[in-house]
Amino acid sequence: MSGHKQPKEDEMNIIEKQYPNLDDFEVEGLILDIGGGGEGIIGQVKGKQVIAIDTSKRELEEAPSDNLKIVMDATDLQFLDNSFETVTSFFTLMYLDEETREKTFKEVFRVLKPDGKFLIWDVIIPEMDEEEKKKFYVVPIEVKIQNKIIETGYGVRRPAQDKEYYKKLGKKTDLNLLVESEKDLIYYLEFQKK
Repeated sequence: MSGHKQPKEDEMNIIEKQYPNLDDFEVEGLILDIGGGGEGIIGQVKGKQVIAIDTSKRELEEAPSDNLKIVMDATDLQFLDNSFETVTSFFTLMYLDEETREKTFKEVFRVLKPDGKFLIWDVIIPEMDEEEKKKFYVVPIEVKIQNKIIETGYGVRRPAQDKEYYKKLGKKTDLNLLVESEKDLIYYLEFQKK
């Protein structure tokens, strides 16, 4: 798991390796990457086009990309309204509680330019019994970026989530769903500011 103390094996529910696809990730202008520390996948893909934010300075320092990195909370973005054509979240929303997710969506909407897009890659976390909820739900991933393969994992103790939850949250925030796809346990959502 990225940048965090590794839990013991009996504290984890590790699912099969997932392969998120970033091949069709074409955008123009600056990209605000929420939770862009750790592996900094979006920063590695798009380089100096990315402004990565994370609440953890250490996670940002560990990110192997050379893009701009700023310690910042996604619920209180320090950018003017209508600043970005694109905002991304790559396996970040799974770490946020429900209230924080809602505030984040509102802030994303605020900083997006008209017709700007919010791109989300995340994992389905199924309903679990009380014993399973005590364990970290861990998703190992492998991402191919140009000629490089990055293997990492993300783990969290959180209640169930799926793309339907985020579709409803997008609608509530006046974001129009343009694209949705799902492969194995990974989903991708692309919203546009109305």
